Amino acid sequence: MNERGKEKLPNEKSLSKGGIYYLIYNVLNIAFPFITGIYVARKLLPENIGAVAAAQNVAEYFVILAFLGIPTYGLREIAKVRNDPEERNKVFSELFIINFISTVVFLIAYVIVILSVGKYRRELPIYIIAGLSVALNAFNISWLYEGMEEFKFASVRNLFFKALCFVVLVVFVKGPKDYLRYAGITVFGTAGNYLINMAYAPKFVRFTTQGLNLKRHMRSIFFLVAVNLAIELYALMDVTMMNFMCGKENIAYYKYGNSIQKILLQVVNTFTMVLVPRITFFFKENRKEEFNALVSKGLILIVMLSVPMIVGIFFTSSFLIQELYGVQYQHSATILKMLSVLLLISPIGYLLGSRMLLVTDHENRMIICVGIGAVINLMGNSLLIPRYQEFGAAIASIISEIAVMVVYVQFGKKYYQLIGVGRSAVKVVLAVTVMAGYLLLCAQLPLSPWTVLALQVIGAIAVYFGMLLLLKEEITLYYYRQVIGTVKQRLA
Repeated sequence: MNERGKEKLPNEKSLSKGGIYYLIYNVLNIAFPFITGIYVARKLLPENIGAVAAAQNVAEYFVILAFLGIPTYGLREIAKVRNDPEERNKVFSELFIINFISTVVFLIAYVIVILSVGKYRRELPIYIIAGLSVALNAFNISWLYEGMEEFKFASVRNLFFKALCFVVLVVFVKGPKDYLRYAGITVFGTAGNYLINMAYAPKFVRFTTQGLNLKRHMRSIFFLVAVNLAIELYALMDVTMMNFMCGKENIAYYKYGNSIQKILLQVVNTFTMVLVPRITFFFKENRKEEFNALVSKGLILIVMLSVPMIVGIFFTSSFLIQELYGVQYQHSATILKMLSVLLLISPIGYLLGSRMLLVTDHENRMIICVGIGAVINLMGNSLLIPRYQEFGAAIASIISEIAVMVVYVQFGKKYYQLIGVGRSAVKVVLAVTVMAGYLLLCAQLPLSPWTVLALQVIGAIAVYFGMLLLLKEEITLYYYRQVIGTVKQRLA
């Protein structure tokens, strides 16, 4: 093991605690629209909700262009220099300036587009409100906190801000005519936290104009903006094309099913995202054994979390969607079931492909992978949406994600060696099989639906992780011992 590498990371933070805080931070960012969606589903009409989603969809393209891949690139670059304050200040200042300039450029472009397209111009107020998310991107420095592994700092402030915005939503959104207020609160609930992060940034970095070299970042940034645009093309293309091919209510049905899937996907991805700064450091320091162990741990966590989620969705989503949003959103339950397979497919491609190429400075190859996905998604949407509406969009997304994952893994596999993944995967399948049997048994009980749901959720978690412990799955045993040790220490 490289002892010099160990010395250069004097303040190693707990990955377990970092994972929990990063989970809170990222899930809140996606959960906020989901939670507000539950409230407004009963206050606004599906058509109004679809109109807001369509406007936010258009604005998101310009947000992606404006941040130029910096959230991904910045995480890596800050992780590299986090123990060098002077260089960290330079990197932060350079990336902040680049991001600010790009935001101004694409905010102007957004205004031109919404004034030029008749469909958008007829609903100008809602597109102006959605455009605030483009402007707020100038203050998006989440990559600084992620690269520094300061997940607790960011997550606590994010929680406070989201809670405040939800209170404002409940106070000011009372009926269908308040859909513009809903749009504005959603924008600030999602992106307004950037202002709080900016206010506390001086605790970690100092903005400087001395000795800056913006040019050194441009090659990687241009590759990543192409990659991110391609990724988001097939993430946003569904709603964009549905906006022209379907009714607004179809967009609402798709939005709610997809939003729940995205929250769960963020939960799975968080436990691997939090490893990225450490993986980057180990690769840079040539600590191959630790690098491979960490990549393997990430893949095992993906399988361990995603597989039971997929099974659980099939047993519980129909009832939950009906209770959360109302009977008129039953199509959303089918969408959720279809898209649940992405909980396994997408994170595998993310960890073993996207992150491997980024960590090893081969981000130029990422454009090939996501470009293939974007083309397949465009073709799939064109063929399937006119006939199957929101269900066609879901099918196209699944096909494109499978293609991206396969190509990603082919590119990334030469950089790592997996350890013990097969053994853990077999134990996960056995545990999930027992869990599925338990869920099926609960579904037959002559009890109220909410009682059955409670038994299913609580019991399934206990059965699943209990089985993993009985099967002596290594990561489960490790965290179990950590928890038991902490409890004993607190009680002592």
